Amino acid sequence: MKTKITTLISISVFSLLVGCNGNNIKTAPYETLKGSKITENETPYTQGLQCVSDRITINRKIRLTIDQIPDKSGKVNSSEGYKLTQGVESMAITALTKIPAIQVVERRNIRAYNIESDLMRKKLIGDEKKYRLSDGKNINYRPMLSGSVSGADFYITGAITEVNYNIYSGGKLLHISGLELGKRTVVMNVAMDLRIIDVKTLDVINSISLQKQFVGERNKAGLYRFIKKELVNLDAGSSTDEPLQLGVRSLVERGVAQLVGDLFKVRVDECYDNSITIR
Repeated sequence: MKTKITTLISISVFSLLVGCNGNNIKTAPYETLKGSKITENETPYTQGLQCVSDRITINRKIRLTIDQIPDKSGKVNSSEGYKLTQGVESMAITALTKIPAIQVVERRNIRAYNIESDLMRKKLIGDEKKYRLSDGKNINYRPMLSGSVSGADFYITGAITEVNYNIYSGGKLLHISGLELGKRTVVMNVAMDLRIIDVKTLDVINSISLQKQFVGERNKAGLYRFIKKELVNLDAGSSTDEPLQLGVRSLVERGVAQLVGDLFKVRVDECYDNSITIR
């Protein structure tokens, strides 16, 4: 029996080597795999954010910016890196731009602006235009004008404050003569605290703490057998996990909707029906 298995393996390896012969290598360009189409990155809370926006009736725009929203959960593994996205500020800015009543002003990344400003102070930028200064002098470089940057009225800051990995686990596994069958569920959660602050007075106008639970399920059918001295392992099953980073974006959108909605006296809860829940 052992001789037959060895012969079959030898034939298979020989077939692979023949298939890898240089004469059979395709030289024409390979077609690029297209994959799935690009879609808008929305969450179950994006529609509610739009609802809050639609209920704002004040004509005057409010200027708002985003300060740091770091991951302060402490869940960092030195070998694996961060467990959660480090792009929460960008998520918050994207959420704010979906509200026409808000004029977002940039404060997180102004490196390009600083470079441009430095070049203008040195009178090095010319854009093929003539400029007339207040004293009547004409210049062919872009002038550095005072008061050209819009100020913010409010800013939003906060942090990811909790990551609790195993707040619940349960399920049943059945072991019968090396056969393992069953289902297991694991639940973790992430919490975020956000607040909105008046730029002029540094008064905290409002704050909110939200949490989102994530559910992972494992369906397992495993067979473990010892045949003579060799371990034979057959492992089949499926797993389902809620997208962790998408859940963080959901927290951001729900938090932004609440803080901005309260600022404009909108009943935010009415924009989120019972079909959307934070478990």
